[in-house]
Amino acid sequence: MGTLPRSRWSRRVTSLAAAALGAAVTAAIVARRRAGEQSGGWLPDVPADDPVEEPRTEAVSPPADDPVEGPRTDAVPEGRDPAGAPPPSAPDTGTPDVAGRGRARPVVAGLALVAVLATGVGLFVAARDDDRPGTEVEAGVTTSVEPTTTTAIDGLSPEQAFAQAADRLVAGGSFGYAGTTSATDVSDVRPGLWLAVDLTVEGEVETSAESVHEIAVDGDGRATETVSAGPLVWGRLATSRDGLPDATYLPITEESGQGAGKGAALLPAWLEATVDRQDVGTDERGHRVLRATLPASVLGEVVDGRPAGDASVLLTLDAAGDPVRVEVMSVPSGPPLRLALDLLRIGEPVVIDLPAQAPTP
Repeated sequence: MGTLPRSRWSRRVTSLAAAALGAAVTAAIVARRRAGEQSGGWLPDVPADDPVEEPRTEAVSPPADDPVEGPRTDAVPEGRDPAGAPPPSAPDTGTPDVAGRGRARPVVAGLALVAVLATGVGLFVAARDDDRPGTEVEAGVTTSVEPTTTTAIDGLSPEQAFAQAADRLVAGGSFGYAGTTSATDVSDVRPGLWLAVDLTVEGEVETSAESVHEIAVDGDGRATETVSAGPLVWGRLATSRDGLPDATYLPITEESGQGAGKGAALLPAWLEATVDRQDVGTDERGHRVLRATLPASVLGEVVDGRPAGDASVLLTLDAAGDPVRVEVMSVPSGPPLRLALDLLRIGEPVVIDLPAQAPTP
């Protein structure tokens, strides 16, 4: 909802109330002046204890040649007793009865009522406008705030979900990963110096350069570090992870052929190339899980001397549609291979330095 903050709403209501009050005062003054004009002019207020002296009038003598001439007498003012006593008057209320004021009072009251009603309508309209979604008003400027929408992952078909996951890895430019691998030979899928069948791995990928930096540790604590850039691969070994910085990188010519990248840099292409995509449910966190088949022609050889085989791919997506886990498992009839990788830090900057002392393979 595009509501205004309380302070801005208060300022708006205060401005409307002040404007309405000013309009009411102006209307009252105009009405009072008009009433005064209708009664013969503007009459000042007269104090209650100052009686209004009524004018005395005298009869005008007729001309000498007027045939009708009567005795000259002083005219008795209208409303006075012939004996000179003034007529009875209403009790003094402290407020003089000024002509025209009676007519002005209903007009002023009516205008004041109109002003109050206008204020109420203005406040109602302001409150209604504040509750309208997608609009903010401040200092006379209206800003439209359009709600951002993203495609709900549940609304994507399996084909769209796999394609979107591949695109986000590429568009992000980089990602990290951590998990386990199981392979009986080194290959483009598992490049590097041989260490063991089962490894715990963590690494990072720069997708634009198809570069990978990975550290793998076996069950005995020995470690290997692998760096690749496109088809080029270097590796080094140590008895522990802490000893890797002192080891020397060696070029690995067996895996340094022409073509695409190596290892985890292949993940976006694998997701894009899968077939027979389908939903298989959700994981323990409620994330959507899909299954597909990676053709042998895309996976390639994973054991020297054995034909390539298909692999099954499990893809887990979070609520935003980002890939959070990928598992690649060879079919039972194919060469043994299993990768189980959690995907991390998609889009965070990554710089992978190539070994400075290592010769180019």
